[in-house]
Amino acid sequence: MIDLHYWPTPNGHKITLLLEELVDAGHALEYSIKPVNIGAGDQFKSEYLAISPNNKMPAIVDHAPADGGAPISVFESGAILQYLAEKTGLFLPEDLRGRTAAMEWLFWQMGGLGPMTGQMGHFNVYAPEPIAYAIDRYGREVTRLHGVMDKRLAEHEFLAGDVYTIADISTYPWIGAYDKLPADFAAFPNIKRWHEAIAARPATERAYAWKNKVNPEAGKPLSEEERKHLFGQSSSTK
Repeated sequence: MIDLHYWPTPNGHKITLLLEELVDAGHALEYSIKPVNIGAGDQFKSEYLAISPNNKMPAIVDHAPADGGAPISVFESGAILQYLAEKTGLFLPEDLRGRTAAMEWLFWQMGGLGPMTGQMGHFNVYAPEPIAYAIDRYGREVTRLHGVMDKRLAEHEFLAGDVYTIADISTYPWIGAYDKLPADFAAFPNIKRWHEAIAARPATERAYAWKNKVNPEAGKPLSEEERKHLFGQSSSTK
């Protein structure tokens, strides 16, 4: 059994995407959703910090690790994807070159596309007042990253090559992550082709169905209390 500590954000969607893909691949891992309401501050509770010390979501607890030992917890979405792919032997190529490509693009998403898109979203959607420099800075960087990705997808069906991997799974939720900031598919036709192909996968539909099940209020304006929990963290936050 996998306990998935989850909230329907781009990083949370990554893990449900993989878990549902494993079902269709014939290697289902039984999992249980444990909601982490980040707007209510659940990520700061001591029991959650015990498995995710960076107070971020998602995290998992695997109650049947491959070594047969005690349950193991994993935090950071990229690490979770790698852990589950290695546990099942799926969605991460075994050959040297395929695996290297998948890990390159996984880390590209973790270190670049995700953080930059998140900052673009913050300053365009959530910031209390517009800051032109930040809006321009992060918008330009996300556009640059989309260009890098589109060029790659002009040469390959998926990010790591011709097979669907955790690199694609990690990246998909960050394309058009904000309703108010739709992806410019006209400028990046290869991303459009790739995105539509993943959206049409049955596992993707099932993974995203968790959004309304777990947080029916998703998409509504944030309250002041939610803003405090989401954007008011500091080194002294408990």
